Amino acid sequence: MISRRGALSFALAAGIGSLGAEAWAEAAPGSREDIAGLLRGRIDAQHRGTGGLVSVVRDRNAWTVRHGTVSRESGRRVSLDTPFQIASLTKIFTALLLSDAVLRGELALDDELAAYFPVNAPRFEGRAITLLDLATHTSGLPLRPPSRFSRGQDNPYAGYTHEDLRADIEATSLSRAPGTVFEYSNYGFALLGAALSARLGKPYAEILQERILTPLRMRATTLEPSASMQAHFIQGYDMEFAPAHVWEFGALAPAGGLFSTARDLRKFVALWTEPFDTPLARAAHDMFSLRRPGPDPQTQMALGWRVIERQGRMLGWSNGSGGGVRAFMAVAPGEAGVLAFANMQTGIGVDDMGLRVLDPAMEVDVTPIPIRVAIAVPPAVLDRLVGTYQFAPGDTLVITRDGDHLVGASGPNRFSLYAETATLFFLREDNITLEFQTAGDASSPALTMTQGGQAYVYRRMQ
Repeated sequence: MISRRGALSFALAAGIGSLGAEAWAEAAPGSREDIAGLLRGRIDAQHRGTGGLVSVVRDRNAWTVRHGTVSRESGRRVSLDTPFQIASLTKIFTALLLSDAVLRGELALDDELAAYFPVNAPRFEGRAITLLDLATHTSGLPLRPPSRFSRGQDNPYAGYTHEDLRADIEATSLSRAPGTVFEYSNYGFALLGAALSARLGKPYAEILQERILTPLRMRATTLEPSASMQAHFIQGYDMEFAPAHVWEFGALAPAGGLFSTARDLRKFVALWTEPFDTPLARAAHDMFSLRRPGPDPQTQMALGWRVIERQGRMLGWSNGSGGGVRAFMAVAPGEAGVLAFANMQTGIGVDDMGLRVLDPAMEVDVTPIPIRVAIAVPPAVLDRLVGTYQFAPGDTLVITRDGDHLVGASGPNRFSLYAETATLFFLREDNITLEFQTAGDASSPALTMTQGGQAYVYRRMQ
């Protein structure tokens, strides 16, 4: 969601919207009835996919709400057994394997990557990358390996091999000391999986099967989905409802290669909700024993998990986007766990609803969002809209042109703008519009941003 004050920023929530407000008046926040109504709003009024699901494990009991179908064409309903690509939720499995290996005494968190992955791994002023750095996204490594920097979002890791991974780490340099700054890295988790494999002398897939999937009887979770499983995949979509395709991760599988179902993932999150009376459950609990800096002041990193404090309670959460599906998982250790997904690859999916289950004070916005169709606008017309606009000191919008469309920016945040008319533009992710005033062939003198039923006038500065 975008907040107007100070700078436009993407957040998880903004308040319950107008659609069906009365329907939730009697439902306790975070309850099954509440989440069911919110999920309907996200799918039917905000058009963020054709189907979604939220499933909760609490006190050895479980409940699930689901809504919609697996695709625009199919009448098949979303269910606990609908398979999908869980993408970056895979990282929690990889981090659990690390915690389990530490508990078994097979390695230590402060072991250097180079001790198990025999390459010339980069250092910064003598500081080496450790396994803990990799598991907390503080290694100093970028999102992607160097050889995949220039790839777009269309299956960027296809064909990526272990030889590619070795070559990339040899060619990587660090610009800061590991362990100091958060930077989300698929690259780093691929190296963590490779280190575990080298230390334990088995392929990553085999370790995963032996230590997590078989003990938890997770029979529908795999790196290599069968033809039958693929035939029942939920269809994912991009923001324009164009069908998306699953990504191939290759050697980056420990960062995002798993496929699963909600029924199977409930067995996984239950590790954090029950007494820690098994070695694997103790390893799961131990994942929260160390913290590193997170992506913002309110968030820290444990092993794999982002950690936040809500209403005096610690919550761990993670999400993933793959194949046009947004997946989410969160736990309140010793209490409850939740998993959720929706079949559109947006910046929020149903993350906010998952957090609301664990923290009823979490707000969720389901204000209806109209379906808009973007049109092409001549470059000469777009150029008249380019400029810096100010609502108040410290609250500015910078509008630039990127090829045949406009891009907005406020502070570090950038977002694409799509034209509904030659002067009215919208954000696909949020129910926000920008309408530019016209002045013949001169530059637009002002724009009006409409958000949440409120209008704010930004006047041109330059």
